[in-house]
Amino acid sequence: MKRLIVLLLIMIGTAGAFGIYFYNKPRSGVSGMKPAAIEDARLLYEEYNTNENAANAKYLGKAIEVFGIVRSVETDDKGKMNIMIETGNEMGAVNCQFEKKDEMPDLKKGNSVLIKGFCSGLLLDVVLVDCEMVSQK
Repeated sequence: MKRLIVLLLIMIGTAGAFGIYFYNKPRSGVSGMKPAAIEDARLLYEEYNTNENAANAKYLGKAIEVFGIVRSVETDDKGKMNIMIETGNEMGAVNCQFEKKDEMPDLKKGNSVLIKGFCSGLLLDVVLVDCEMVSQK
C-alpha cells in the first residue's frame, strides 16, 4: 500500500513539473522563419472583412509579413508595444504586438514599415503577435 502511494505521489509530481515547464516555456518567435505570405496591410484587412473564414484558412497561425504606414504606436503597462498599421478604414487597422518595447527603433506616425508576426485573426483589427521589425523608413 505504501509503495502505491509513493508511486502515485511521484507520478503527480512529475506531471506537475511537466505542466509548469510547458506553461512557462517561452513561445518561439518569428525570427528566421520564412513568411507564408507578404501582404499590404490594406489588402489584408480588406480580405478579412470580405471573407473572414477564407482569410483565416490562408493566414491564421502562420508567420506573415505586412507592410504599410504606421497609424499609431502604443505601449501598455507591461512594456509591450503595439504598432497599428493604416488600412484606409477608420474602424480597423493591422495591430502588430511586440513583446519588448526596448528592442524597438524609434517609430512615429507616418513611417513606412515591414513587420513579420504570427496572424491571430480578426478582432476589430487584424492581429499579429510575437512580431519583429523587418524594415522601416
